[in-house]
Amino acid sequence: MSEADGQEVTKPTTVANDEAKRWRGGRSTQVRMDERVNYAYSLLLEGNTRRANAELVASRFNISIRTAHDDISKAMQLLKQERLEDRTEMLNIITASRLAVLKKAIRKGNYQVACHLLDSLGRAAGELSQEVASQAAPILRVEIDDKRAG
Repeated sequence: MSEADGQEVTKPTTVANDEAKRWRGGRSTQVRMDERVNYAYSLLLEGNTRRANAELVASRFNISIRTAHDDISKAMQLLKQERLEDRTEMLNIITASRLAVLKKAIRKGNYQVACHLLDSLGRAAGELSQEVASQAAPILRVEIDDKRAG
């Protein structure tokens, strides 16, 4: 029917033009996103599967599975960064401990222990790694003299 008949024509409402049909009011706040990522991080430390973690995040925060997977990916990046920082600190602690034990071993005459510790320190420094070994490999050049030309 048209407006000429006295009745008003209304468009059907959709998610795009009706705020009430939206299941949430747009993007989450940064605080809420950080809370979700922190929760995903704590789930990663428990050792569950990624799918189980995504379902837990989605059900707790009423978000889609895809958004939950995105939050888990962000949490995994945080975990990776934290482990890199921890690894550097841990290597320094281990090296200091090896040096202290090395001094004690030499002082007490335990030369076999000292040799093992020196070997261990060398490997930690990359002394016997494949990269170093391949760089130290000799370069062979073969030249053949033509005796027929002479």
